Amino acid sequence: MNPQHQHELKTGLLRGLVWVVLAFVLLLVLNFANSAVAAKPVDRSNMLFPYYEVAEVLNSVATHHHAKDTAALTDQLEALSVATAQYCKTDGKTQPANMQQLQAQYAKAYLAWLELSSVVMGPMLDNNTVRQIDFRPLRLNLLERAIKKQPQGAQAMAMIGSPAKGFPALEYLLTQNNFKSGTPQCNYAHEVVLDIERTVAGLKWDDAQALGAGMQLYFNQLVGATHNLAWERMEKPLLKNKDEAGANVTPAGHWPFSEFQLTEKAWAAQWQGIEHLLMVTGQTVPQADTQVIPLEAYLRGLGKIELADTLVKYSIAVDVAMRSNDITKPASVQQSVKALKVLKGFLESEVAKGLKVSIQFSSSDGD
Repeated sequence: MNPQHQHELKTGLLRGLVWVVLAFVLLLVLNFANSAVAAKPVDRSNMLFPYYEVAEVLNSVATHHHAKDTAALTDQLEALSVATAQYCKTDGKTQPANMQQLQAQYAKAYLAWLELSSVVMGPMLDNNTVRQIDFRPLRLNLLERAIKKQPQGAQAMAMIGSPAKGFPALEYLLTQNNFKSGTPQCNYAHEVVLDIERTVAGLKWDDAQALGAGMQLYFNQLVGATHNLAWERMEKPLLKNKDEAGANVTPAGHWPFSEFQLTEKAWAAQWQGIEHLLMVTGQTVPQADTQVIPLEAYLRGLGKIELADTLVKYSIAVDVAMRSNDITKPASVQQSVKALKVLKGFLESEVAKGLKVSIQFSSSDGD
């Protein structure tokens, strides 16, 4: 190849490389622009919020939040039932792969449940649904007794106490080495899933149940949910791990829902269930017949703009902190706890006063 051809070839390659680099940079710019649009904060300056009746707020929460989350949970439970049945009927040769799929489906179902149950209202409150299917701590002696009985069907499972069934029982069984196809443990696990399905299917979110709550109860359940996430789920195990670690700099400890590495995801699911009821997330004024009316919108409709603005500020602070949670870095968890406490304190003092409601015990209050 003569020198002129070599020069032309090098020039062509260089130009091609330049175009590739420019295309790559352009792609990065477009992706960044799209991300910026997707993350665009809600502009409330041009949004005119109407006055919402309490009934409108509560009905919107029942219809467009709880009913929607219940439907999503139902879908996940149906898939979990199928996965459990398939696993328990295998010959044992394919169990390792099936177990991973089963555990993954359990995780999806439980996260859906946590989002739904973060703020307990309506039929969940009336039927004590949390106790029925998520009683903690699990009682192993009662679970072993239930497995020996091998109950089948709704009536038989009704005779089994809550401490021996529900999500905690299934979670425990899925981590045991003796959980094999054709065993009593496997058969019982499938009955547990079917029992959870029946309980969730019994949740009917109609207007009458929402109307019966009132702003007083609803607001207290919101505050209680914030307290439950901050204290029971996060700070309590954080302090326990710190005490047990002693001189250790970074305590490992035991965290809620850590069996399937769900701790941070579980916290995020619970916060999502609360956040949807606190802040406006869309770019338009929410309408009660098609969307959830969050507390922020209700306050703005009442003309309590300063309260609404502060509520948004504290809620965003929680959201940012929750996205950074890492159980290997206890300081990140402490930051989320701090942000949640500030939000809870603001709800209890300023918002409660603005709404003229009193703070009482909620279903989330415990030890």
